[in-house]
Formats: sequence, C-alpha cells, structure tokens
Amino acid sequence: MSNNENVSVMTHLDELRKRLTVIAAVNIGAAMLLFNKASIILDYFLAINPGMQLVYITPSELLGVYIQLAFIMAFVLCSPVTGYQIWAFVEKGLYDNEKKYIVISLIFGVICFLAGVAFCYFMVLPTTLGFFVRIAIEEVESMISVKSYISFINAMLLSFGAVFEMPVVVFLLTKLEILRPKFLKKNKGIMIVIIFIAAAIITPPDIVSQIMLGIPMVILLEISTKICEIVYKTNKKTGVQV
Repeated sequence: MSNNENVSVMTHLDELRKRLTVIAAVNIGAAMLLFNKASIILDYFLAINPGMQLVYITPSELLGVYIQLAFIMAFVLCSPVTGYQIWAFVEKGLYDNEKKYIVISLIFGVICFLAGVAFCYFMVLPTTLGFFVRIAIEEVESMISVKSYISFINAMLLSFGAVFEMPVVVFLLTKLEILRPKFLKKNKGIMIVIIFIAAAIITPPDIVSQIMLGIPMVILLEISTKICEIVYKTNKKTGVQV
C-alpha cells in the first residue's frame, strides 16, 4: 500500500472517529436531559395492558428501566443527527444513482419502521399480553418484573420495526441490480421456513409472538416479491446501469 493510500485510509478513519464521537455525545447528552421524562414512555408501555401487575425485584431495577427508556427517547429524537453523520461519511464514496436510491430507501425505511412499530404497539402487543394474562392460573401468583416487561416490549417493537423494512431492502437491492425476482420465486419455500425460524429466534420464547411476527413477514415477502418484479421490469425498460 502506497503512502497516499495510507494517508487516505487514516483520513477516513479519523473522520469516522469524529462522526461516531458526535453521535455518541449527542445521544448521551440527550439521554441525560430526558431521564426525568422517562416515566412518560413507561406510562405508554404500561397502558398496553393495565391488567398486568408488575414488580421490581432489585433496588436498582427501576432506575435501570428509566435509563433504558431515556436512551430510547434520545435515540429517536437524535436520529436526524445520527442519520446525517452516517450519510455525510458514506455519501462521498457513492455514485449519483446510488445516492438517489439510498435516499429514497432511507425515507421509506423510516416510514416502514414506524409502521412496524405502530402495528406492534396497537395490534400485536395488546393481543400477546392479553393472552398471557388469560392463561394465568390462581394457584400461581404472577411476579413479572418491570425490567423483563419493558425488555419484552422493546424487543417486540424493534423486531417488528426491523421486519417491516423488508420491502425497502428488496427495492434497494433490486434497483442496484443485486437481487432478481427469479431468486425470490425460486427460493420462496425455503425463505418461508427461514422466516418462521427467524421469528422464533428474535421474539420471546412463546408461540403467540412467533406466529404474530411470522405471518406479517410472509405477507411482506409477497409484497417484496411484487416490488422486486416491478423494479426489475423498470430497470430493463430504462436500461438502468449502476
């Protein structure tokens, strides 16, 4: 590697370090300012299933929950800053066509992520938590800790938000001519099996959560296949070359 290449690599690494430092400082600072507002998010989470009685079993558990929620709020509110810092670092190495496709994907990616979170919050979580309450028996008293409850909800919201990104990822990969409809159609059966295995891994170990994540993933796979077909045909017509 030449001296110029060494300098270039070190310059990029230095820029990456600075941008990651900015991201960390902004998120940590925001989390500290938002700590006193963490109870607002906690109230929203508790409202999902008010019939579930929660406890905390260690002196510091509730404090840990407030810190976790403060960082979640900070991550959401600081996401424009985080996104800009990442984009400013990445866009220098992209072609104009790639920049356009990625910007479109980012915009729709945010929309799809929020749609997944909303679907989980308003539809999946009430059903899942209600099921847990209904199967409780009088002989066994429930002692659900607030930490496990919040961790369960956060894992579910993140899982559904990430899963709803499938059409966006397929659009971007097809637009960049990395993915083709033929591949999705040929391997659909295998992908459905993988979907339910993934649902079992990324959700808590209960069949209700796994089914309620697996079914939307299969539907999204069908939607993604149609998107792939449309984008692929458009690429062929316009002769897109990335």
